[in-house]
Amino acid sequence: MSWILRPALLVAGLLAMASVRAEAGKVENTTVQESTSSLIQLAALAGQALEPARLLITRLAGVDAGLLLATAQAHAMQALHAADPARAAWHDVAQLAQLAGNAKAQMRAIEQQAEMNLLLSDYAAASRQADALLALARREHANNYEASAHGYYGVVARRRGDLDAALEHYTLAIGMLRHSGDEFRLALMIGNLGTVFRDRGDFARALELQLESLAIRERIGDHLETTLRNIALLYREIEDEDNARRYFERALAAVDRHANPERYASVIGSYASLLNDVGDHAAALGAAREALAIDSGLGNRANQGLERLEIGRALHGLDEDTEAAEQLESALEIGRRLGQHEIVARALLSLAEINQIQHNSLRARGMIDEAIAGLETALLRPQLARAYALREKIALADRDPATALRFLRLYSEQRELLIGTRASRQLGVLQARHARAEADKDLALLQKDNELQAVRIDKQDVERQLGMVGLVGLLLALFLISWRFQGMRQLNAALRLKNDEIDAKSQALALANLHLEQRASELYRAAISDPLTGVHNRAHLRELIEDRIAHCWPSAVPLAVLLIDFDHFKQVNDQLGHLHGDRVLLAGVASIRECLRSGDILGRFGGEEFVVMLEGARAVAAVEVAECVRAQVQLSLAGIDTGGIAVTVSVGIALLADLAKAEQASVDALLDASDRAMYLAKAAGRNRIARFSTAAAARGDMENA
Repeated sequence: MSWILRPALLVAGLLAMASVRAEAGKVENTTVQESTSSLIQLAALAGQALEPARLLITRLAGVDAGLLLATAQAHAMQALHAADPARAAWHDVAQLAQLAGNAKAQMRAIEQQAEMNLLLSDYAAASRQADALLALARREHANNYEASAHGYYGVVARRRGDLDAALEHYTLAIGMLRHSGDEFRLALMIGNLGTVFRDRGDFARALELQLESLAIRERIGDHLETTLRNIALLYREIEDEDNARRYFERALAAVDRHANPERYASVIGSYASLLNDVGDHAAALGAAREALAIDSGLGNRANQGLERLEIGRALHGLDEDTEAAEQLESALEIGRRLGQHEIVARALLSLAEINQIQHNSLRARGMIDEAIAGLETALLRPQLARAYALREKIALADRDPATALRFLRLYSEQRELLIGTRASRQLGVLQARHARAEADKDLALLQKDNELQAVRIDKQDVERQLGMVGLVGLLLALFLISWRFQGMRQLNAALRLKNDEIDAKSQALALANLHLEQRASELYRAAISDPLTGVHNRAHLRELIEDRIAHCWPSAVPLAVLLIDFDHFKQVNDQLGHLHGDRVLLAGVASIRECLRSGDILGRFGGEEFVVMLEGARAVAAVEVAECVRAQVQLSLAGIDTGGIAVTVSVGIALLADLAKAEQASVDALLDASDRAMYLAKAAGRNRIARFSTAAAARGDMENA
């Protein structure tokens, strides 16, 4: 039997060496990447040595014996963190399991192949294994493996930017696993679904799912660092640095860097992104380089791309732009090779910033345009706003004011959306915390109710005992009744104390709910208001106009829109600065308000353009209101230092009834009509008003009011 024992002993030796090597890495203070690289080399040599023995055993002792040895070999490769040899070993296991008719072993082997291919960023191979696993699991009616197949489809879809497909696959997988008892797979799928909701911007739902995944992982005591890292990334997205750091530190404490280098690298690499975001570039550089060294040894190309991106960002923050550009170019190449659009777009954005600093506007413009295309597809709003701002600077440097103005407007719109999005994110997290507090309160009340029930049961037992004691003798019964009465008084006193405690906690919860409602109201006001002037922002203004059109159109109630544009405002910004321009706008808005009444709507349409909406009798008097606005602004701004620039307003008026019949119920048509009238006022010399009319529009001119 020695020819069977030798390979088995070799496999056992491999596992023992992996353990010893990991311990040596701790005791001898060797680096994790050196330990990982040595183990992978050892795994490759051992695989070559085991191959002839395994083939011989399969031929002489049968397929089952070969399957047993191949499975042990595959586990040994994984214990040594050798992804490529492990992938080949699991391929052999799957083939032997198929020959042996062992469907469960075959599904397990296919699942492990998919895991290794995801680690190596071979998404095409991972998809093929998911296809094979799904077909086999359906044939064997194995719901847990079918759920795993959908999980792998979800991972590939998310990394390639198809969030809708990822959401569908993870939802199917969770439905299959809810009542399966397979808590490890369930926690994994719930956490992955939470990551998809984070990518889509639904942070309240994402946090709810990650907390559910964390509760399961805490119960089974496995892969805690994965969920803790996901929660940290959620807090990073809503710009809560303190909580993000706290969860990253918990994740790092939960993973053994020597025993699980791939999981440690994932956490420390993600931590580097937070450190770059908060400006701690030196710490970010160290964290990203440590993660890159590990993932280079493991062969994880996707993580290498993300880590080179963070190294480049850190070096750029430390003013080492030459080395930063090299790292960012490497990240860009990896992202393009893997088809991961987020890596490509973010690398291009950072490279464009470096080229702009180095006055290479042509290259910077090409990179930023390519980055904008990718970011608009992925809807990564913070980076998109940053890209628009950089593109505006490039256009100004190229003396292209029209392009600069276009990207300035895009930047302003994106900033408005970001204000609303961040407010919604924070509100969503507050709502999730509120829901969790409500659940904790319900649980506490339930526990109190159980305690009261237990007290009632104890009371009934005592009463039965007293009845039995009464049969023994009156004196003993009276003694026991007196003793129990005293105990009941103490118990009632204890119950009163518990009730007082419950009342106090209820009052505290009511106060916390009031604070949450006040905060939610503040966030809503911020989401619908222009941050400079305090009037309605563009998105909310459009909603209000659309609502009033829906109300006025069926009943023929008059409705008018005034588009107000500050004349020569760009000259004020260029000559006196944007801060002075802001003061001019604030004074102008205050003058406009003096001409409005309760019920009139005022909002900022963009830049120096404002919109007033009038309804009913006020709409009939739109020309008088517009003239009041024009005169009042002229009078008010005449008393402000504008450096000799005549800052006035041109006002375009459009009534709902003035539009062509087909356009009467359209917000865009009404705004477009007022915009055309405003431009006529400007063309006629500025500081005047003009009213839109359908007949005039057909002739190509407007009615000068």
